[in-house]
Amino acid sequence: MKEIYGVVLCLFLLESCNGKSQKDSQAINAIDWESKTEAVTPQAVPLPTLCNIEYMQAGDSFILLQNDKMEPCFTLWDLSDSRHYFSFGQIGNGPDDFLTTANLVGGQRSRAFRIWNDNEIRTYLWDGKDSLSCKRQRMNKKILAGGYQRLHALNDTLYCGYKLLPHETGVELLNVASGEIYDRIGVDEGYFEDKSMPYDLTFCVYQDKLVVGRMRFNQIEVYRIDTERMKILPLFVINYKGGSPENPMKDGACYMKQINADDACFYMLNQDTGRPGKETYIDIYTWEGKAVKRLKLDALYLEGVLADDVFYLKKFTDDDNLYRLSVGGGK
Repeated sequence: MKEIYGVVLCLFLLESCNGKSQKDSQAINAIDWESKTEAVTPQAVPLPTLCNIEYMQAGDSFILLQNDKMEPCFTLWDLSDSRHYFSFGQIGNGPDDFLTTANLVGGQRSRAFRIWNDNEIRTYLWDGKDSLSCKRQRMNKKILAGGYQRLHALNDTLYCGYKLLPHETGVELLNVASGEIYDRIGVDEGYFEDKSMPYDLTFCVYQDKLVVGRMRFNQIEVYRIDTERMKILPLFVINYKGGSPENPMKDGACYMKQINADDACFYMLNQDTGRPGKETYIDIYTWEGKAVKRLKLDALYLEGVLADDVFYLKKFTDDDNLYRLSVGGGK
């Protein structure tokens, strides 16, 4: 079985290097999840203040929490001292306020972080105590508010996950200053008329890799970013249940919530179950597409970020704690 897997993977990578499109490439399908599953129970860590968490991001020494429909809009939670936090931001139209469409901009971990607000990228630097500095950069091209679901940035390039009604979803590369679109990957999903499970495109950018999760047909796509030509080049696809844009999953689809990555692996937080909303998993893959492990969590978790081999997870039923789980670099 290992020999067959190796041949399929090598052929697939060779086809990708020759420019074969993601849609035409053979998917990696054979994953024995039963033998790779391990039940785990994350440990509660009390939050020092009330947070109605909508999105999370890890920095070098903090977790940045974006609040949903409450002020302050953002909270910096100190990883070195769990009792220390700094909150900021309010909804409004003032020069320092945030619109309801404001969005965290993911990226490589650092002391700085970015927030997209209207057509402005704000770069903040936290002093670790009770002060923030801010630099602002306006985008020359107007972007439709609310058009992007998730945002990542590397240097001057913005990676934007989008949904265009009624059908197309994808990721596009955008110049932060000019608004010029370098490249785009999109799929005509063809099933947005089905409202039973809303589509939520998720993706992660790590160094020169782009990982995209497409929920309704259990597909994970891995790309390489050619930073010289600003092109998105396909590497491989993982699709272990055989769904497709033309034939989406009706039962047992992954509700892919968030992707994290490190040098060795990428981590998909999802619900792969015939009972949506009941169980959550962290599926761990190598950068060659090999499934390493499935961590079966003890409850429903909505968000999770990776910081120094430790996951910090938001439980659906708990606004008072984050939940800590060591993954040991995916090993």
